[in-house]
This record gives sequence, C-alpha cells and structure tokens, in this order.
Amino acid sequence: MNQSRIKRFMLPALAALMVLTTSCSDSFIYEDEGDCDPRYRVRFSYDWNMKYADAFASEVDHVTLNVVDSDGRIVYTHSESGEALKSDGYEIVLDKVLAPGFYRLQAWCGGGARPGNGSFAVNQATTLDGLRCTLLPDDETAARADVEGADGKHVRRALNNLYHGLTDELYFPAEEGMHVFKMPLKKNTNSVKVMLQHLSGTELDGNDFDFTITSNNARMDYDNSIISTAKTVYHAWDIRNGSGSLAPGDDFDGGTHDATVAEFTVGRLMADEDVRLEARRKSDGQIAFSVDMVNLALLLKSANIRSMDDQEFLDRQDDYNFIFFLDSHYRWTQCQVNILSWTFVQNNEEI
Repeated sequence: MNQSRIKRFMLPALAALMVLTTSCSDSFIYEDEGDCDPRYRVRFSYDWNMKYADAFASEVDHVTLNVVDSDGRIVYTHSESGEALKSDGYEIVLDKVLAPGFYRLQAWCGGGARPGNGSFAVNQATTLDGLRCTLLPDDETAARADVEGADGKHVRRALNNLYHGLTDELYFPAEEGMHVFKMPLKKNTNSVKVMLQHLSGTELDGNDFDFTITSNNARMDYDNSIISTAKTVYHAWDIRNGSGSLAPGDDFDGGTHDATVAEFTVGRLMADEDVRLEARRKSDGQIAFSVDMVNLALLLKSANIRSMDDQEFLDRQDDYNFIFFLDSHYRWTQCQVNILSWTFVQNNEEI
C-alpha cells in the first residue's frame, strides 16, 4: 500500500482517537462508562439501631424514593421491592433522570410502605410537604390518598415494618463521574412484648385480660414528625400462656408460676408523649397495671447509655420486653424491663 493511501486511512482514525482522548476530561471512554454525563446513585443504609450495624439488606424489602427540587416539588419517584434490595451494593440509578442541581431525597421504606400492604398508606403528592404516611385501622382499608387513618380507632393486628429517610439539600454536580448519595433510614415500627406472672401462684390466663397501648402516632409527616390526631389504641395481636420459674423473694415463694405473654406492634415512639401501656381484667374492668411505657423504657436507657438523647434511643431501639409481677389482688408490684442484654427493675411505690 503506498504512502498516500496509508494517509487516507490513518487520518480519520487518528481524528476519531483524538476525539476520544480529548473528551470526558481527556480520558478514554470505556465500554462500561457510557457517555460523559454525570452518573448519580442513591445508596440506602439502616444502621440507626442499637448495634450500629447496617441491616438494610436483611430487613428492608421495599423502597419508595422521592426526589425533591429546590422549590419543594417532587420531580421523580422510584419504587422497588423484592430480592433486588438484598443484592450487595444495591443502589437506585438516577442517570439521565435528573439535571445537575440541588435536591432533597425522601423515602418511606419497608413492607409497611409497600402499596396495598394493609399496614400504612403513603398518599400521593406533588410536593414534599404534601407527603403523609398514615397507619391503617385494619387490613381491609384501601391505601388511597384520602384514606381514613387509625387515629381515634383500635388496631388489633401485627404491622409490617416501616422505615423513613430524609436528607438535607444535596448538590448533584454536572462534572462527569460517579456520584453516590447516601439515604440513611430510621425504623418507625416497634415490637413490644408484655409478660404477666402471678406471685401467689394463682392460675393465670392472658385471655382474661385486655392488653392495650394508647398513643398519638397514627399519622406521620414527610419529615417523620407526628401529626397530632385522636389517640389510637393498639391491642395485643398475640397472647400466649405458659409458665415461668421465680427465685424466692421477700414476699413470695420460689418455684414455677403461670405466665402469659402479650405481643404488640406499634408505630413510632416519641420521647415527649405519654404512651400508656395497660392491662385490664375483662371480668370486672380492674386495672392490673397502667404505666407510661416510654418513661419506663427510658429509665433503662439512662442507666446504661447516658450520653444518648431520649429520642435517639427510642428511634434506635425497636424491641421492648416488660415483665409485670402481680400480687394476690391482681395489681402489679414489680416491673422488669429487658432490652438487649440490659435489665432494669422498678417497684410499684403505690402498693
């Protein structure tokens, strides 16, 4: 091949190579990089728990992410459920969806936020301050924008887990490359187990009691704050009878005594609210115990992790266990609170 023909073939090839090497900040475009646009990713985490470990992959099975512009308008929503969320390094891809600029990210996650789930309903909205999450009174209530919530009503079932996330305003740059934004989550739903044991050895059947938790937490705003409503009454969705062993004490003999366990799922607990935990005997309405559950739980917190503020403790902790010991008059004489490996014992000073 003569030199002129070589030049005719080589010059276009060299020109194309120069385009590749001078675009995208003078770097080659590799096959997996695509074009020169910035690439945006949102990565979820759930480590706002007492173990400080990311449990997103093992616990969260649904996400709904809202992207909000500087004017408070929701410009993009992405929902996803299932096995994809359990994959290593799960991310939501926002490539070619958003223009560079400032955005906030808001999310309701978990099975409780999945559309049609029967536990919570997230209303459709066009602005951030229009987003609401509402506890549903029963499984049959349709999840719709004008849903009638559980405020002022009774809830008698287990709830699917609910998580919330909201970021400050973030800058999505125009520069090429990978830009990863973190979405940390907090868990709103809590498991509460209450055990009754009779110190006198009297036969005990949990079905003879009405166990309730009363709280004002049926509606949550976009920022996870509680919207004031009528009180919601949670009833134990499971009651189990058995027996337990007690060591001898000043007022009772040791040995095996009947016990019953009542289990609840409740919404977000707030440090400044009186969340009333009660048990009433159905036969005569007599109150076996009536306590401020939040204050009782926070007594344990103050004894073990004094540096953590009250609301952070309640948001990180999602599993509460209470044991109430009843005297011969069916009144509680002592309460034991168990959280993780911590135990706090309180005597009833009114008895």
